Amino acid sequence: MRGKTHSKLQRYYCNDCQHSFTSQGYNKRKSFSSDLKEKVILDYVLTKSSLSETGQRYNVSKSSICNWIIENSAKFSSINKLPMYQKTSGYIQFDGKFPTIAGTAYCLLHASDAHTNEPICYGLYRREDTEATNTFLKMLKRIYPSEIKGIISDFGKGRCFIKPIEQLFPEALHQICIVHYLRYVSMFLPRTKRSQYFIRNRFMKGLIRNMLRAPDRSESEFWYLLFNHFIPFFKADYHKRFIRSITKHYSKLTAFYEDEMLISNTNMIENRNRQLERKLKNIDGFGAINNAKKFLQIWFHFQKMKYK
Repeated sequence: MRGKTHSKLQRYYCNDCQHSFTSQGYNKRKSFSSDLKEKVILDYVLTKSSLSETGQRYNVSKSSICNWIIENSAKFSSINKLPMYQKTSGYIQFDGKFPTIAGTAYCLLHASDAHTNEPICYGLYRREDTEATNTFLKMLKRIYPSEIKGIISDFGKGRCFIKPIEQLFPEALHQICIVHYLRYVSMFLPRTKRSQYFIRNRFMKGLIRNMLRAPDRSESEFWYLLFNHFIPFFKADYHKRFIRSITKHYSKLTAFYEDEMLISNTNMIENRNRQLERKLKNIDGFGAINNAKKFLQIWFHFQKMKYK
């Protein structure tokens, strides 16, 4: 037989009672050590390995790994119960992710300190909406040990982040991530030269980019006034969508001009999202909500421990 063969426990057969047994005794299996279980859990949670790959590496079944995660999750504290290890800045970033659980997309909201990137808390919800955002932000407000002066986020699905932040943090500056917004502009303003509005599309895109990338508030306002001046020039329905968006949310898109400590993008928390995305891609979804909760508890525990 080629390749590596795993050593197994020898089984014997009794001709009298017609039962098989091992050196451990009748109907008993050798249990896995707690050290091995922990090693397997950490390998699965903290590397890019899928459930199948981890099982093959340690010669254990996929169901055993899932059961060990549930059984041993109590050893790994939730980040919601741990103190902030780094000095808090008072500025928060938060974002959403959509893991698949039993074939259904759920919403994972999580927040980090905007300057240290230390995770603060997370919550798993049935959908990304105003109710979930309210619940999450109330937890964030209760856990964060200092006054929150600024929050950086995107709009959220259906702009569900806007009103909860205004209601729960009325004194805090809210900065909409301009990286997300400019990506949104590039996506929905057609770039093809065959469009009858090609010149106008390029012109609008340039105005918005200059407005949000200006070096200071006065220059940003100059481009904002120029944008308003050319509103009659923009005729398409998708132009009107951006006109409404810019007019309504200009202050939130440019809040970072009011406070030099307020970051204009969510790049730091997006990096954590990408780390989680790489792992979730290999997992290909969770079989049950409990498996997802225990996995996230362990994953965020070690994200938090990096800052201890």
